[in-house]
Amino acid sequence: MPYINLGMNRDELQSILNELGLTQGEAATLLSVDERTVRRWFEDPSRIPGPANQALRAWLRLHRFGLAWKPEDLPIGEDDIEELSQQIALYRQHAIQLDMLLRKVERRGGPKTPWKVDLNAHEATLGHMTVGFYPLPNGGFSPSTYRRSDQHADIEQDQALLEDAYACIAKALANETRKRRSH
Repeated sequence: MPYINLGMNRDELQSILNELGLTQGEAATLLSVDERTVRRWFEDPSRIPGPANQALRAWLRLHRFGLAWKPEDLPIGEDDIEELSQQIALYRQHAIQLDMLLRKVERRGGPKTPWKVDLNAHEATLGHMTVGFYPLPNGGFSPSTYRRSDQHADIEQDQALLEDAYACIAKALANETRKRRSH
């Protein structure tokens, strides 16, 4: 696997793990690597592979935004290590994709129009458009449906609007999480 140095040094790596509340062992589990690998990264951070670097940075941005970025709990003594590894990889990929989408919307200056998000109904609406989502146990979400009542749904045509919907859903979930934590 090629190594891509994105400028992370030992102090930044430690700072990221501290802010995320991860031990080296927990980081290794979530990144699907051996704990010795993470220790080697501390010896030479330039050897952190691009995907691991990208995941760590995405997790940090989602964490700062108040969004779920990891499984709530990991099963102890999981017999099927391959299944556990696949589930962790899916969480990691989901976090990276959500982070990329949020950054894309942010670069555009944020959502062009505010979607009305109903967390209880698990949907966001904007005029004739509705986007459904599944709430995830860790506080995140996964998009589920998209429909229009005024015309045929066209994902390509509505791509920017859908991205805005996901950003509004993420913000609503983050606000709800902050509200629960403050009580």
